[in-house]
Amino acid sequence: MQAPAFKDKKRGISAKNQVPAQGRPPSDSTQVPRWLYRAILSLYILLALAFVLCIILSAFIMMKNAEMSKQLLGFKTELWNVSNSMQACEERQKEVWKSVQGSITTVRSKVEKLEMHLADIRNVNTKVQKILELLQTKPESPPQ
Repeated sequence: MQAPAFKDKKRGISAKNQVPAQGRPPSDSTQVPRWLYRAILSLYILLALAFVLCIILSAFIMMKNAEMSKQLLGFKTELWNVSNSMQACEERQKEVWKSVQGSITTVRSKVEKLEMHLADIRNVNTKVQKILELLQTKPESPPQ
């Protein structure tokens, strides 16, 4: 069997109105529409823009990270200074507390001494009172 266009050529009939039987290659059985190429190109462009956006955002994040690192170093220095100040204050407070405790001990010992002296004075006072009572109750004797 022969193709219809070939038969027509043999007969002398022109094949102007007929489509050739093998106008496209056999591997390309369907034709891809043009809008599909444009859509794929648009997707590639969007992908490239997204990639550029990611690069820009990454650069922005790196800049912010550098700023935050500088701030953290500043905070670390301030914290170190505050820590040193607190240690110095603690040491001064300990020294003052030792001084206060020493003063309290001194005052307690002096209060104890005063209480002992007060007890001694009371003893002397009671003895003097007894002597006075004895002297008042004793009849007066003439001096000899």
